[in-house]
Amino acid sequence: MALIHLFRRCNQRCAFCSYPAEGGRDPAPSLKAWLKEIAAMPPGLVQLSGGEPLLAGAENLCMLLAAVKKLGRRAELQTNALAAADLPASELAAIAKTLRAARGYFNVNFPAATAALDLKITRAPGGFRKRTAGVRRLIASGAPVRLTHVITALNYKQLPAFAAFVARELPGAAWVQFSYIKGLGRAAGKKYLPRYAAVRPYLLKALAACEAAKLRCEVDHIPPCFLGDFYRLNVDIVKMREGRDGPHLQEKARVPACRGCRFVKLCPGPRKDYIAVHKTL
Repeated sequence: MALIHLFRRCNQRCAFCSYPAEGGRDPAPSLKAWLKEIAAMPPGLVQLSGGEPLLAGAENLCMLLAAVKKLGRRAELQTNALAAADLPASELAAIAKTLRAARGYFNVNFPAATAALDLKITRAPGGFRKRTAGVRRLIASGAPVRLTHVITALNYKQLPAFAAFVARELPGAAWVQFSYIKGLGRAAGKKYLPRYAAVRPYLLKALAACEAAKLRCEVDHIPPCFLGDFYRLNVDIVKMREGRDGPHLQEKARVPACRGCRFVKLCPGPRKDYIAVHKTL
């Protein structure tokens, strides 16, 4: 898996952003530089991120996605979907078609089930309405749409409500990933990182709601020992069973509390930034 940040420019100012735009000069978009960076990346999925990639324009994105396809790689286009609400239909269709050709999908950061909480997290007035409309357009475009719900101290008690919202308002989403926050960028420190134990009861209710609605889901950055009967939804288990290299082996590490755990061989441990804040599981 390889991640490329196209630029820092974004139409949100998320409280938990791990790649904030503050400080330094954002380099001008350079298709040539992006293509060179992709060609030099290790094999696997290519994640196109930002900032907000849809601000790069349809022509640039289509050329990038075509290059990923030519290299025989799969593509993940990460977006907050705000721009998708306003893109001309022809441009959105072109991006979706090229993404499908690269065996790819849209990965939408969708942080809340209400406008008030969405604004508190993203600081983007009107963002909830536009994001919802944008996701519906992405789903209608025909390319798979994954919704990533970043779990933070601001929203973890609303996890069941988010699962219900997706099932009710966004039918056609391919799957949902509940992803615990990375303690990087604006999220560094204790403020936004709740304890796994505090998140657990709300997450289990959300996973049960997804199961009842037949909505595919998965969990990242929360060890399987906190997932009860839903432990198989932990994304690292498959990676560990298959012996895959990847960020999970660098970002996470087992701690003394992991000793004797039945998942010790299938789990790389908690995130290091989580342990830096909470010291233990």
